[in-house]
Amino acid sequence: MNDENVVSVDAEQAKKDLSGDARNRRRKCLLVAGVIVVALVAAYLIVSLVFQSRFLPGTTINGIACGGKTVEQTEEILKQETENYVLTLVERGGGTEEIIGTDIGLEIDFGEELEQLLDQQNGFKWPVAFSNEEELQAEQLISCDEDALQEVLAGLSCMDENGMTDSADAELSDYIEGTGYEIVEAVYGTRIQTSVFQTAVQEAVTNLQAELNLEEAGCYLDPEYTEDSEEVQAMLETANRYVGTTVTYEFGSNSEVVEGSLISQWLIFGDDRSVTLDTEKMAEYISSLASSYNTAGQSKALVTTYGTTVTVPGGNYGWKIDQDATLTALTGYLEAGEDFTGDVEYSQTAASHDGQDYGSTYVEINLTAQHLWFYKNGTLVVESDLVSGSVAAGNATPTGAYRISYKQKDAVLRGQGYASPVSFWMPFNGGIGLHDASWRSKFGGTIYKTSGSHGCINLPYSAAKTIYENISAGDAVLVYTLSGTESSGSSSTDSTDTADNTDTSAVDAVVDAINAIGTVTLDSGSAISNARGLYDALSSDNQSLVTNYSTLTDAESAYAALTAEAEQQEAQSQAQTVIDAINAIGTVSSESGTAISNARAWYDALSDAAKGYVTNYSTLTAAEAAYAALGAN
Repeated sequence: MNDENVVSVDAEQAKKDLSGDARNRRRKCLLVAGVIVVALVAAYLIVSLVFQSRFLPGTTINGIACGGKTVEQTEEILKQETENYVLTLVERGGGTEEIIGTDIGLEIDFGEELEQLLDQQNGFKWPVAFSNEEELQAEQLISCDEDALQEVLAGLSCMDENGMTDSADAELSDYIEGTGYEIVEAVYGTRIQTSVFQTAVQEAVTNLQAELNLEEAGCYLDPEYTEDSEEVQAMLETANRYVGTTVTYEFGSNSEVVEGSLISQWLIFGDDRSVTLDTEKMAEYISSLASSYNTAGQSKALVTTYGTTVTVPGGNYGWKIDQDATLTALTGYLEAGEDFTGDVEYSQTAASHDGQDYGSTYVEINLTAQHLWFYKNGTLVVESDLVSGSVAAGNATPTGAYRISYKQKDAVLRGQGYASPVSFWMPFNGGIGLHDASWRSKFGGTIYKTSGSHGCINLPYSAAKTIYENISAGDAVLVYTLSGTESSGSSSTDSTDTADNTDTSAVDAVVDAINAIGTVTLDSGSAISNARGLYDALSSDNQSLVTNYSTLTDAESAYAALTAEAEQQEAQSQAQTVIDAINAIGTVSSESGTAISNARAWYDALSDAAKGYVTNYSTLTAAEAAYAALGAN
């Protein structure tokens, strides 16, 4: 056998020897492991057997540690705890008081409750009990004398009413100028909630608890709202938004500022920590502004063209604050926290807040002199005689400070028994206004006493035209009387003054003009106006000589009726067009927009009289609402 064969045989034998050793080691390891397992199982079973008569580790009964103890040992522990029991009360502020078990008749009655608790445990679960503590409660184990307990509780210092202090909710400070509001922190008092306190003590005693922290147990009547409450934070934010707003109302060179110190007086703080505006107090403030700055209806001082200062009595001219609208706007500024500088809301405005409110553009009317002056921006534009309301007929023009309501060309003035076309109509006091009176040949003097107007200011055509072209709605008309400025004469558009003398030819001309009216038709307006003008130009003596005056008044009445009927028919005709347009809308859809818009435009263009004849207007408004709802959806 050569060397190579010898080496090969030795290697094979070595491998066999190593394999045998590995098997032997494996057998030994398995044997050792088996022994360990058997030992552990045996130990587990032995310990489990032990815990069939002992409480599992980590067990507490009524707060007393009993882990690993038998029932007898546990009873002894509980008995000793009960005999020496003292409950320490930890009070708010650091004070303490004690309740001694013997003072409240504390006793223990074991019965079979501990055995029952032990039976409820599974002794085989002792390994997991080390990490899972179990708190057991023996309901009937510990008891005390209820009357004795109540007596002891009543004698505690913390239950003395005289020593208790009340808690206080967090609230806002008083308003601080330049800062606003800050939170005043809640106050935690010492007033005990008796029922909660009694329950907490009874539970502590039953569990043989050594200490009871009254604050942690919720025994005090604590604040409902603290400085960290959402409601308090929201209250602070809202209040400071209100008082941080500045509203400046301008009245000419004067201004009124609404800022924090004033706004703070308007805030209402609710028990629920809400903040609302006291609109009644705000309305009082706005009312005070109206008292200071409203001038409508107040008398005005006027330096007349004569140089004399007169007092013009109240009328409708002047500033007038719309108090409801101003309140609404002011509320909006404050709620949004939006600063504002500008005007209050007005229901009526005037020319100026500084000096006289009518400014430098106004009509000055002296009824005594039957004369007027129209100043625009301080410059005299028109001066003219006039005829005011008839004193004899009880239609005297009232004095006062008024405002031009609007302007209208080619109007027809109507009243009881008359309808007078005028070219320039400028009302300032209801149905009283400035207008031309082409039927008059004379103005001024004393005509107004017996042959005046129904209250309006009659003017020559040229004067009325010039005023109309230069005056604006809202401009002032100041009407007054001034003793010593009377005039017996009158200006005339012709060369003859017949106001105070009999003039047969003039009377005859009036009679002929009245007779020329004939049958009254819609074309009779000029003839009637001409006859009326000629008649009104006569003196009272000459007017009494007009034998057919009743024919004139009858003609005026008939013409007024015809005109009214014609206007009614025209209004009905115009209304019918709109009625048809509304009916054409039909069922409202997304395609109805044009039809609805056209119907609305045609309706809005109608006169007030014509609108009254649109019998299906509610159909239009319903269609608009339905179309708007479609758009919203």
